[in-house]
Amino acid sequence: MNPQRKRMIISEIKYWKQNKLLPEHYCDFLITLYAQGQDVKEVNATDAIFVKEKKKLNRAIAMLSILAIIVSGGMFVFIEYPGWTLTLTAVVSFSFLLLTMRKSTIQMGIAPILYILASLMLLLMSLKLWVVFFEGYTMLLIGLLILNCVLWLFAGRMLKLQYFTLSGAAGLLLIIVFLLVSF
Repeated sequence: MNPQRKRMIISEIKYWKQNKLLPEHYCDFLITLYAQGQDVKEVNATDAIFVKEKKKLNRAIAMLSILAIIVSGGMFVFIEYPGWTLTLTAVVSFSFLLLTMRKSTIQMGIAPILYILASLMLLLMSLKLWVVFFEGYTMLLIGLLILNCVLWLFAGRMLKLQYFTLSGAAGLLLIIVFLLVSF
């Protein structure tokens, strides 16, 4: 067997042993079997593929989140250019939705994070539209919030994402309570 492949398999088995994915005696047996009686101390469990994939996933989520924060925050910082900031936010939000259609993002588990980021950016775009063009009209703001909540409910039902369904329902409930208390 190729020495690099053998080292990779042994590092995976050590990772399984360290995280108790298999009983310890099974892991010891497999390590002995693949090492063929040789010393395997130079192989580290942090070389495992699972660890590298998790680090890659965390890095991707952090980068996408930072991008969403910068773009969304820029929408409220650069108040002189509402058209540009709204367009940039819409493009990034739409790009996130397009990324969810890729097989690799679904397999990596990034798709739910992208859905959440896109929906929050849509909510912030709605608020920015209200602030720029319709600031005195409270009923329009309530309408925009209801529209966002209905979109979350619809997305939660269609994509079978419970957190969207719950947040949409909770948002609608809070808006109804607000309307009942204020009138």
